[in-house]
Amino acid sequence: MADSRRLALTPQLDIEQILREAQNRWLRPLEICEILRNYGNFRIAPEPQNKPPSGSLFLFDRKVLRYFRKDGHNWRKKKDGKTVKEAHEKLKAGSVDVLHCYYAHGEDNENFQRRSYWMLEEELMHIVLVHYRKSRCLFITVIMFLFLFQFSF
Repeated sequence: MADSRRLALTPQLDIEQILREAQNRWLRPLEICEILRNYGNFRIAPEPQNKPPSGSLFLFDRKVLRYFRKDGHNWRKKKDGKTVKEAHEKLKAGSVDVLHCYYAHGEDNENFQRRSYWMLEEELMHIVLVHYRKSRCLFITVIMFLFLFQFSF
């Protein structure tokens, strides 16, 4: 209970600014929490969009739409060749676990990702925020590696 009060005392974030910035970067845990806590101010998508582009954000109600991940993209599969390979992490706000994060990488473009977030709080865990982004992290890592390798001799 003390943890939730502490999180509630954080200054309110500018949700419109957060949504604009989501076009170009991954959202921070506090920003995601702000959207999920205020889901009533947004449209809950009745069905997944087909092949949403990078920067897209969607809210789904898992109680209403079970297959919110069926978005038409080709995601990297597990060894069985059928199941989408998704990694899972719990994200913190401060020192407190607040979010589940499941992420998948594109099969055709490994820099394209889908991240699905929902709160650990029982009352809010049915609302899911899904964010699609084309990330250049791998490309930058390779460039940095080549640059460092060039000067290692």
